[in-house]
Amino acid sequence: MAWVYRQQMIEGETAFGIIHNSSYFFAELAVYEDGVINCWNKNDLNQFQNSLERGWVVPQIPIGESISVFQLGDFPVLDARWLHDKKSFYEYIVGIVRRLNPEMKNLYCEQPRVTQKWKDARVSWSAYPTECKMKDKFGYSLYDGKSHFIFYKDENGLELTLLTAYEDKTLRIEAKGDIYYSLDEIFEMFDNNELVVSIDDKQWVKIEGIGEVLFGASELGENSLDEMKSIIREMVLDVAGEETAHDKCVRAYHEYLEYPSDFNREVLRKAYEAVPESERMYLGDMDSKDSDYRRILYYPDKKREV
Repeated sequence: MAWVYRQQMIEGETAFGIIHNSSYFFAELAVYEDGVINCWNKNDLNQFQNSLERGWVVPQIPIGESISVFQLGDFPVLDARWLHDKKSFYEYIVGIVRRLNPEMKNLYCEQPRVTQKWKDARVSWSAYPTECKMKDKFGYSLYDGKSHFIFYKDENGLELTLLTAYEDKTLRIEAKGDIYYSLDEIFEMFDNNELVVSIDDKQWVKIEGIGEVLFGASELGENSLDEMKSIIREMVLDVAGEETAHDKCVRAYHEYLEYPSDFNREVLRKAYEAVPESERMYLGDMDSKDSDYRRILYYPDKKREV
């Protein structure tokens, strides 16, 4: 007999949550119709309840602590009006599953045998979501997408939400529902201060499913408007399958390694500087980051370590 496996598309929705892993991290939880919840690891409903009980997922943050929002900053929590405690947040997540699966049938439940199997193999599974939207009214084909946290501002104040780019180069702001924008329209919203990248002093911020939180200014600084536009442009190109500044820089790096010259170093410099500054650390691996790029550009006489 042959050894086989199969893959299956399971639909779901995202919900905002907070991961407590030494520090507090704002997170996009994925909630699927089979009862699986992705909270930096794959949980069934029972495991998710345990994650809440042991404090891996939390519905609230102590006043005075800080929360990290990826590529937006680390914000001190000065005050808050929380929507949930542990019990009601679990019920909120179960409610999403029930909306997706009204009969609550065929729910995934990981057996101890399976848990032990992956523990023995030292494997930890994630159920990381792929954002998507329907292509057209006929058939059931989807455009994949990628998301980025962003602040959206309207007459009601500031909201922490998602900005998602899709393969067809349209973008959607979660807080505004199913309205799709071009990249130029999104950039115009940045220019008009409808999309915001920083908080001055302190400001109340609405977070769907979490509550309202009084954020102080980021303790680590924040990206500039131009930097954030570059990050969003890269996201659009990446999800559309087109060459990004990151791709061009890696290609220029390998070209220089194969044919080192002043000309190729200058090509690499331009390509490196075109990569958003906050994303240059991802040009190499987790250990080297962009160190060899900087060596070539700024310390060309220093020999490469291999």
